[in-house]
Amino acid sequence: SKKLPDKKAKQSVRHLEKESRDLKRVQEVLRESEEKYRAILQSIEKLYYEVDLAGNLTISNDSMSKILGYSKDELIGVNYRQYMDEETAKKVYKAFNQVYQTGVPAKAFDLELIRKDGTKRILETSVSLMHDPKGQVIGFYGIGREITDRKQAEAALRESEEKYRTILHSIEEFYYEVDLA
Repeated sequence: SKKLPDKKAKQSVRHLEKESRDLKRVQEVLRESEEKYRAILQSIEKLYYEVDLAGNLTISNDSMSKILGYSKDELIGVNYRQYMDEETAKKVYKAFNQVYQTGVPAKAFDLELIRKDGTKRILETSVSLMHDPKGQVIGFYGIGREITDRKQAEAALRESEEKYRTILHSIEEFYYEVDLA
Protein backbone atom coordinates (compact mmCIF):
# COMPACT_ATOMS: atom_id res chain seq x y z
CA SER A 1 0.00 0.00 0.00
CA LYS A 2 3.04 2.29 0.29
CA LYS A 3 3.55 2.19 -3.48
CA LEU A 4 0.09 3.60 -4.23
CA PRO A 5 0.60 7.01 -2.59
CA ASP A 6 4.07 7.25 -4.17
CA LYS A 7 2.58 6.43 -7.55
CA LYS A 8 -0.15 9.07 -7.10
CA ALA A 9 2.42 11.59 -5.90
CA LYS A 10 4.62 10.91 -8.95
CA GLN A 11 1.60 11.29 -11.25
CA SER A 12 0.72 14.58 -9.57
CA VAL A 13 4.28 15.84 -9.96
CA ARG A 14 4.34 14.83 -13.65
CA HIS A 15 0.98 16.55 -14.15
CA LEU A 16 2.24 19.75 -12.48
CA GLU A 17 5.44 19.66 -14.56
CA LYS A 18 3.38 19.31 -17.74
CA GLU A 19 1.12 22.20 -16.72
CA SER A 20 4.21 24.29 -15.96
CA ARG A 21 5.68 23.54 -19.43
CA ASP A 22 2.32 24.36 -21.05
CA LEU A 23 2.12 27.63 -19.13
CA LYS A 24 5.65 28.58 -20.19
CA ARG A 25 4.74 27.84 -23.84
CA VAL A 26 1.61 29.99 -23.60
CA GLN A 27 3.59 32.81 -21.98
CA GLU A 28 6.21 32.66 -24.76
CA VAL A 29 3.54 32.75 -27.48
CA LEU A 30 1.90 35.71 -25.73
CA ARG A 31 5.24 37.56 -25.44
CA GLU A 32 5.97 36.98 -29.14
CA SER A 33 2.48 38.16 -30.05
CA GLU A 34 2.88 41.34 -27.97
CA GLU A 35 6.27 42.06 -29.57
CA LYS A 36 4.78 41.60 -33.03
CA TYR A 37 1.82 43.86 -32.15
CA ARG A 38 4.17 46.58 -30.83
CA ALA A 39 6.43 46.35 -33.88
CA ILE A 40 3.47 46.72 -36.25
CA LEU A 41 2.09 49.71 -34.35
CA GLN A 42 5.44 51.48 -34.33
CA SER A 43 6.17 50.82 -38.00
CA ILE A 44 2.92 52.06 -39.54
CA GLU A 45 2.93 55.60 -40.81
CA LYS A 46 -0.63 56.20 -39.75
CA LEU A 47 -1.33 57.35 -36.25
CA TYR A 48 -2.73 54.73 -33.87
CA TYR A 49 -4.23 55.46 -30.47
CA GLU A 50 -6.26 53.93 -27.68
CA VAL A 51 -8.13 55.93 -25.05
CA ASP A 52 -10.11 54.88 -22.00
CA LEU A 53 -13.76 55.84 -21.57
CA ALA A 54 -12.77 59.18 -20.03
CA GLY A 55 -10.66 60.05 -23.09
CA ASN A 56 -7.24 59.52 -21.50
CA LEU A 57 -4.61 58.22 -23.91
CA THR A 58 -3.50 54.70 -22.95
CA ILE A 59 -1.53 53.66 -26.06
CA SER A 60 -0.14 55.55 -29.04
CA ASN A 61 2.47 54.95 -31.66
CA ASP A 62 5.42 57.06 -32.84
CA SER A 63 3.29 58.79 -35.48
CA MET A 64 1.07 60.25 -32.75
CA SER A 65 4.13 61.59 -30.93
CA LYS A 66 5.51 63.04 -34.14
CA ILE A 67 2.27 64.82 -35.05
CA LEU A 68 1.73 66.25 -31.57
CA GLY A 69 5.39 66.98 -30.79
CA TYR A 70 5.32 65.15 -27.45
CA SER A 71 7.22 62.02 -26.44
CA LYS A 72 5.15 58.87 -25.98
CA ASP A 73 5.80 59.05 -22.24
CA GLU A 74 4.44 62.61 -22.13
CA LEU A 75 1.26 61.54 -23.96
CA ILE A 76 0.28 58.47 -21.93
CA GLY A 77 -2.50 59.36 -19.51
CA VAL A 78 -3.15 62.74 -21.14
CA ASN A 79 -6.79 63.59 -21.82
CA TYR A 80 -7.70 64.52 -25.41
CA ARG A 81 -8.92 67.96 -24.29
CA GLN A 82 -5.33 68.95 -23.52
CA TYR A 83 -4.29 68.93 -27.18
CA MET A 84 -7.48 70.39 -28.70
CA ASP A 85 -9.37 73.64 -28.50
CA GLU A 86 -12.82 73.65 -26.91
CA GLU A 87 -14.72 73.48 -30.21
CA THR A 88 -12.74 70.47 -31.43
CA ALA A 89 -13.07 68.76 -28.03
CA LYS A 90 -16.86 69.09 -28.27
CA LYS A 91 -16.79 67.63 -31.79
CA VAL A 92 -14.65 64.70 -30.61
CA TYR A 93 -16.88 64.07 -27.58
CA LYS A 94 -19.94 64.03 -29.82
CA ALA A 95 -18.34 61.58 -32.29
CA PHE A 96 -17.03 59.26 -29.57
CA ASN A 97 -20.35 59.37 -27.71
CA GLN A 98 -22.19 58.37 -30.86
CA VAL A 99 -19.79 55.45 -31.35
CA TYR A 100 -20.34 54.47 -27.71
CA GLN A 101 -24.15 54.69 -27.99
CA THR A 102 -24.50 52.92 -31.34
CA GLY A 103 -21.45 50.66 -31.50
CA VAL A 104 -20.94 51.86 -35.07
CA PRO A 105 -17.41 53.12 -35.83
CA ALA A 106 -16.96 56.73 -36.92
CA LYS A 107 -15.10 56.90 -40.21
CA ALA A 108 -12.81 59.65 -41.50
CA PHE A 109 -13.79 62.75 -39.57
CA ASP A 110 -11.45 65.75 -39.35
CA LEU A 111 -10.21 67.41 -36.20
CA GLU A 112 -7.63 70.01 -35.33
CA LEU A 113 -4.86 69.19 -32.86
CA ILE A 114 -2.61 71.62 -31.02
CA ARG A 115 1.04 70.59 -30.96
CA LYS A 116 3.32 71.05 -27.99
CA ASP A 117 4.82 74.13 -29.70
CA GLY A 118 1.33 75.65 -30.12
CA THR A 119 1.03 75.11 -33.88
CA LYS A 120 -2.09 73.43 -35.18
CA ARG A 121 -2.33 70.29 -37.29
CA ILE A 122 -5.37 68.74 -38.95
CA LEU A 123 -6.01 65.06 -38.54
CA GLU A 124 -8.41 62.75 -40.34
CA THR A 125 -9.33 59.94 -37.96
CA SER A 126 -11.60 56.96 -37.47
CA VAL A 127 -12.63 55.51 -34.13
CA SER A 128 -14.12 52.23 -32.90
CA LEU A 129 -15.14 50.73 -29.57
CA MET A 130 -12.63 48.68 -27.61
CA HIS A 131 -13.88 45.76 -25.52
CA ASP A 132 -12.34 43.65 -22.76
CA PRO A 133 -12.35 39.83 -23.03
CA LYS A 134 -15.79 39.73 -21.38
CA GLY A 135 -17.25 42.05 -24.03
CA GLN A 136 -17.49 45.13 -21.81
CA VAL A 137 -16.69 48.46 -23.46
CA ILE A 138 -13.45 49.77 -21.97
CA GLY A 139 -12.53 52.56 -24.36
CA PHE A 140 -11.86 53.46 -27.96
CA TYR A 141 -9.16 52.85 -30.52
CA GLY A 142 -8.53 54.53 -33.79
CA ILE A 143 -6.25 55.35 -36.64
CA GLY A 144 -5.60 58.65 -38.28
CA ARG A 145 -3.42 60.54 -40.65
CA GLU A 146 -2.28 64.10 -40.77
CA ILE A 147 -3.93 66.08 -43.57
CA THR A 148 -2.78 69.61 -42.70
CA ASP A 149 -0.92 70.18 -45.99
CA ARG A 150 -3.85 68.91 -48.05
CA LYS A 151 -6.33 71.12 -46.17
CA GLN A 152 -4.05 74.16 -46.62
CA ALA A 153 -3.73 73.43 -50.34
CA GLU A 154 -7.53 73.08 -50.65
CA ALA A 155 -8.02 76.40 -48.85
CA ALA A 156 -5.45 78.11 -51.10
CA LEU A 157 -7.19 76.72 -54.19
CA ARG A 158 -10.61 77.93 -52.97
CA GLU A 159 -9.13 81.35 -52.25
CA SER A 160 -7.52 81.50 -55.69
CA GLU A 161 -10.75 80.43 -57.40
CA GLU A 162 -12.72 83.03 -55.44
CA LYS A 163 -10.20 85.73 -56.36
CA TYR A 164 -10.37 84.71 -60.04
CA ARG A 165 -14.19 84.68 -59.94
CA THR A 166 -14.26 88.12 -58.28
CA ILE A 167 -11.95 89.58 -60.93
CA LEU A 168 -14.04 88.12 -63.75
CA HIS A 169 -17.27 89.47 -62.30
CA SER A 170 -15.82 92.93 -61.77
CA ILE A 171 -14.38 93.54 -65.26
CA GLU A 172 -16.58 95.26 -67.77
CA GLU A 173 -14.85 93.86 -70.82
CA PHE A 174 -15.82 90.64 -72.52
CA TYR A 175 -13.82 87.59 -71.40
CA TYR A 176 -13.68 84.13 -72.92
CA GLU A 177 -11.40 81.10 -73.16
CA VAL A 178 -10.90 78.68 -76.05
CA ASP A 179 -8.89 75.55 -76.51
CA LEU A 180 -6.38 75.02 -79.35
CA ALA A 181 -8.94 73.37 -81.60
